[in-house]
Amino acid sequence: MLILKGDQRLTTEQIMTLIGKVNALIYARVSTTDQAKKGFSIESQLERCKERALSKFGYKESELVALIEPGGMGDDPNRPALNHALYLLEKGLGKKFLVLHPDRLTRDNTLQGVVSRRIWGMGVDLEFIEFEVDPNNPESMLMYNIQGSIAQYNKAKILANSKRGRLTKAKKGEFPSFKRLYGYKFNTVTDLPEYNEEEKEILLEMKDMLLSKKMSSNEIAKELSRRGVAAPNGKTWFQSTVSRMLQNEDYTGDFYYGKSKVVQLNGKKKQISTPEEEWILIKIPPIWDHDTRDQIIKQLKANFKGRSRSTRDYLLKGKARCGRCGGACGSGITSKTKSGVYKYYSCRNKNAKAYQNGREIYKCQGKNWRVDIVDDAFWKWFKKLIKNPQKFLEQFLEETSNEKSIEEIKNKVARLEKQLEDIDSEMANYVILFGKGKIKESMFDELTKPLELNKEHLENELDILQSQLNTNKKAEDKNQKTIEYMSSFAEMVDKDLSMAEKRQFLDFFIEKVTLYDDDHMEVVWRSSSLNDENNQSVDFNKADRGAESDNQHKRLNHLQAYGR
Repeated sequence: MLILKGDQRLTTEQIMTLIGKVNALIYARVSTTDQAKKGFSIESQLERCKERALSKFGYKESELVALIEPGGMGDDPNRPALNHALYLLEKGLGKKFLVLHPDRLTRDNTLQGVVSRRIWGMGVDLEFIEFEVDPNNPESMLMYNIQGSIAQYNKAKILANSKRGRLTKAKKGEFPSFKRLYGYKFNTVTDLPEYNEEEKEILLEMKDMLLSKKMSSNEIAKELSRRGVAAPNGKTWFQSTVSRMLQNEDYTGDFYYGKSKVVQLNGKKKQISTPEEEWILIKIPPIWDHDTRDQIIKQLKANFKGRSRSTRDYLLKGKARCGRCGGACGSGITSKTKSGVYKYYSCRNKNAKAYQNGREIYKCQGKNWRVDIVDDAFWKWFKKLIKNPQKFLEQFLEETSNEKSIEEIKNKVARLEKQLEDIDSEMANYVILFGKGKIKESMFDELTKPLELNKEHLENELDILQSQLNTNKKAEDKNQKTIEYMSSFAEMVDKDLSMAEKRQFLDFFIEKVTLYDDDHMEVVWRSSSLNDENNQSVDFNKADRGAESDNQHKRLNHLQAYGR
């Protein structure tokens, strides 16, 4: 059974190879609040869905593809694994879509209807292991909708109660939760943190290394690693870990609860800081006092001032990512050649100072990318795109075009409206018969009740389809506005713009740019109408860079990339 986790994707070539060979997709999800619940583990969900596929439908394990959503919230419509599963179904992969329970698919009643109808609309059977649902049975659909409402209510109730309970405990000076803090352990009897004496001694020694011995954070990390001291989260000591630990205000005994919170922005979870007046102070045993912390910060700043730092600006600041490991790329590496000094995009994980057993290790290995070449190739490509946005969007939306499905939805709407007219007409006839005394009240109720249930079901289905049409109309409007917005920049991008002005253009359109060792870039767009399956690719090795590209630097770049 092929398993895809989170952001993992099948390529177009892999999808074409699997068409006709895959009979069912399995979807499994846990959120952070579900992790400890019995029966909700990923393993149990996969096992039970697989068992159903093998025993009931007679599929082979090789005919299954499982998509796992680790930590995906049930009311989030932008879950990577779910979106990719729907994409695979649209491409013809799978006749069945297996999920343990409706609340694993979603905990939002409206989203439940939209996703379910989309799956059924593709001619795919939606099979729940712990819930029977028949899309052609009004009573079954009524129970399905009720279950969705209950799941949505339960989620909101749990979150509200949990938040209220945590705040109440914090205001009493108690710990609502206590994440791992080096130097402390949590006493489950007293519900309070207390010293981990061994780790406390390490912290005090780190402080003395910095203040008395004038060692840098990098030197401290290397020394602790050499001595075999266990790092907070494993075997590896990072320079950044040492610096962050020494600056931590918690070690003064002032532990603040609620300094940040998780919110959803554009369908994605993001941790943001909360206003300082909302923080709740909880006292814990101190490792050192505030004066000592001030000395620590002063010394760390002094050490930092001694380091040389690049001041040259670069185009893909905050957007460049490493194609090998996904880490952020910055411009801090330089090399000198006969032609001059060149700067490079380099993966942060490649340059991070990290030690195991006293030896420096590298989390990412491979080449760096010359800043002037990458920036020049990317900006030329971006300018060309801006000048012809219509062609760009047509190309981008070609694979995701849903004109056929929209036409099908419109036909379904027409059929449902006709069915509703027929039901109203039939009910009107019964009213006339009842008014003339031809049928009794008990018979009237018996005859009209099924019609009313069916009408309610049809109206709910009609609302979902209208919502899909409205969503498509909004997407079309957004695409048109994007074209108009891009066109308004066509003349501006030819001007002599500063680096900051260029980045302002990119901030509106570009989410991230991934750099690969074979000298091509993949661009992810901010617009939700341009999905991840159609990322643009730019080959900057073949870009028009002028005569300066034909120099011995290409050899130097290779040496720098693999010389470690």
